[in-house]
Amino acid sequence: HTFFLDMGLDQYTARVADLDAKLQENWPDIQLVDMDDPAVVQRMVSKCMFYVLFGKWITDDEAKVLTGWRSLAPIFVFPRIGQRMIFNLGVGKVKKLRRDTVQIVENYGLQDLFMQMNASLPPKYRRDPVVKLCDEIMYVTGFAGMGGTSACTETVSAFLQLKIPKECAKETINFSNYESAAAMVACYREDPVAYIKESCRVNPPVTSATSVLKEDTTIEMLGKEVTLPEGMLRQYTLSMANRDPEVFEEPDLFNPQRGDLNKALTWNGAFGMSNEADYLRICPGRN
Repeated sequence: HTFFLDMGLDQYTARVADLDAKLQENWPDIQLVDMDDPAVVQRMVSKCMFYVLFGKWITDDEAKVLTGWRSLAPIFVFPRIGQRMIFNLGVGKVKKLRRDTVQIVENYGLQDLFMQMNASLPPKYRRDPVVKLCDEIMYVTGFAGMGGTSACTETVSAFLQLKIPKECAKETINFSNYESAAAMVACYREDPVAYIKESCRVNPPVTSATSVLKEDTTIEMLGKEVTLPEGMLRQYTLSMANRDPEVFEEPDLFNPQRGDLNKALTWNGAFGMSNEADYLRICPGRN
């Protein structure tokens, strides 16, 4: 955040303000229906993310490379045994994506930025060579920033047209508060942030996450007590938590006006904002 996403920095504010003009220049005749093409959305997001981070508006070919952080998402979460069964072809694609992403950083002469970042770390955390840090940062930026944001944008674009994304079951989303796409667009314009938050609650870009048990833990499972050992991986399902009827009234109803939006586990609290403590889930990079 110190180097890229500090919302108090003048360069961050200026770059975000530039995005509208940049997008209109690149896609002068874009229509909402054009957003049905995931490749268009993903190229837009990749260009915007790279610009906000580095101040460079990348080429269409470079953006196409970075769309891999979204299109290869199933490979990232594919179990290791499955990867071996397909002769690690998926792993090879991801490795190439990582190399190509670092190459784009080098295309714009941004190596010094990562050298400064590396030098700012305590000695035990510094990478040697520095390109390792670049690869790690771009992995996080690509997978979460470009891939996750693309998933969010695809959902918002679909909802604005009263369409259900292909990964969702039609009966799990209730659009009854909105009788037309025009009504959806009007709702978005009234409060874009709330609209995006509710879209992410209903169809989260990240559906689950995994943590490691720090100690032996006893839980009830199917009416029996089961002890899980320290070190076991524990997965928690964000998509189910965001539909918890004890937390969200009418959880299947799409309602950006609901007062409990900040309780959704899919939205990271804005870094440094006064209401940051209201968010239950904060970006791991926050500290």
